Amino acid sequence: MMNRKTSLLLLFIFIISTGVFSQFGAKKVLDVEVKSSQNAVVPGEPFMIAVILNIEPGLHINSHTPGSDFFIPTIVTFDSLKDVEFSVPVYPKALLKAFPFSEEKISVYDKQVVIVSRVTTKPEYAAGTIKISGKVSYQGCDDNVCFPPGDEFFEINLDVVPSGTQVEKINQQYFSSVTDKVPDAEQEQLLTEDEIRAQEIFERGILYTIFAFFLVGLALNLTPCVYPVIPLTVSYFGGQSGRSRGSSFISALFYQLGIAVAFAILGLLSGLAGKQWGFLFQSPWFIIVIATIILAMAASLFGAFEITVPNWLLSGVGKSREGVIGALIMGLTVGVVIAPCAAGIIIGLVGLVAKLGLVVKGTLLFFVMGLGLGLPYLILATFSGLLDKMPQSGMWMVWVRKFFAILLIGVALYFLLPQLERIHNKFGFLAGLLGIFGGLLLGFLDHAPGYTRSFKWIRAVIGIVLIVLGITWTNSAIHSRPSDINWIHPGNETIESYINNEKPVFIDFYADWCAPCKQLDNKTFSDADVVEKAKLFTMIKIDCTVPDKATQEIMSKYNVSGMPTLIFISKTGRVLTNLTEIGFVDAKQFISSMDEALSAE
Repeated sequence: MMNRKTSLLLLFIFIISTGVFSQFGAKKVLDVEVKSSQNAVVPGEPFMIAVILNIEPGLHINSHTPGSDFFIPTIVTFDSLKDVEFSVPVYPKALLKAFPFSEEKISVYDKQVVIVSRVTTKPEYAAGTIKISGKVSYQGCDDNVCFPPGDEFFEINLDVVPSGTQVEKINQQYFSSVTDKVPDAEQEQLLTEDEIRAQEIFERGILYTIFAFFLVGLALNLTPCVYPVIPLTVSYFGGQSGRSRGSSFISALFYQLGIAVAFAILGLLSGLAGKQWGFLFQSPWFIIVIATIILAMAASLFGAFEITVPNWLLSGVGKSREGVIGALIMGLTVGVVIAPCAAGIIIGLVGLVAKLGLVVKGTLLFFVMGLGLGLPYLILATFSGLLDKMPQSGMWMVWVRKFFAILLIGVALYFLLPQLERIHNKFGFLAGLLGIFGGLLLGFLDHAPGYTRSFKWIRAVIGIVLIVLGITWTNSAIHSRPSDINWIHPGNETIESYINNEKPVFIDFYADWCAPCKQLDNKTFSDADVVEKAKLFTMIKIDCTVPDKATQEIMSKYNVSGMPTLIFISKTGRVLTNLTEIGFVDAKQFISSMDEALSAE
């Protein structure tokens, strides 16, 4: 394990490497090829796909398991397709190499890396063409520094022929050595690392599994998922501290039962949903839902609203909050609040139950997990005299609630950060989440006194508008992809070195903190007509996020005063000042400027 000194050194190297990267421009780290194991696809018959990474000489990338949280692993993900299943990719054995910035060896890939996955289409898949696409996420390094993480997208089009058609095996040099390592679509090896660890619990027998699930439920009391309901629980049982021990025990037992039933429903849904449930945790939208729930919990702890049992529900089943029915409903409420967040933390257990289709067994085991979660409340309520000895509510409790709220925000980030690594338009994704959460909080969750009836309608409309905008922004961000333009990021070369009599030059001065720059990348530079016409230009990007002396000189030379600044230079080297723009321009206007630059002398 790395000591503290090493960890701080790695963090320092990562920070300064970002500056080095911006100083010398974007560096080409690797190219991606995709090969199929056969010349056509037969519905229902599995075949293999090889994702081949050709790494530039003198560089390497972190392996799938680099061995340190400071380094981004190499991960291949396939875009989901209807009626198509992809096995877990098989990564090659990595190299352990020593570098000046680490006291321990780092697990890396260099030269050429072949990552293989088995693909299976359903028998009813229609003949025609199938497009398999995906992304390679990686972090490139040389022997001294590591560059910021990058993504390379890939795709391959294959013919789908009718069932029974004979196909030819091709590209076997990429598959012969790994065929026996690639899991079949029906094998349990399709499990993730978390699910494999969970499976080890199942394999030790039913009694051991029940005990393990009970302990997991008990341990969930230490997670931030439980924090929002602690004040609710203490308040509920604190109001019953004058009752007899037997009566308190029965009430707490039904409270615990309510939590267990809520978790049993989670297990039932997992078993019924099958493999699709496991895929939910890979979906940005599902993570948005989970993160929104967690942020709402945090907002509740900050005092935005209170999590309580609806009065209409309590009055419908019994007038006494202290009755067993009231305790059962209170437990169900607590379970419903905790379960979505807990499902993300115990994703291995949830995913395994889903992929193995354990309907009855999964329901039972998650019921036991709920009993474990509710055990402390059973003890607390039974010996309710303990509640009388607790400090009275006051500012200390308000401070504790806010402390728990901050921890919950950290949990939300835990779920969101892996998604951000995979999404090109990170700003749009976060803005969309803010819109969805803001709409829910401002429009519907805030029940503070003093709002007039008419203003409640107004805030509801505003909330709906924010939610719709948030969904739109999030959806756009999820589906955004980097431009296909072949950008040049100059290093030591001057702009003049790219000017010749063959092509005009276009320069995009941008910064990572510039929102219009992101808008240009996502809309204008991704337009198909712009991408095609860009082939007639030398397209240059200048990173002005943290400009060094050389970049500042270029900015001064071309009078760059804001981001983004768009500059065209004719074939003869004349700056076309009439075409210079500062700010966002749409594709239609940009194409018009391109046409004028092509005809300029």
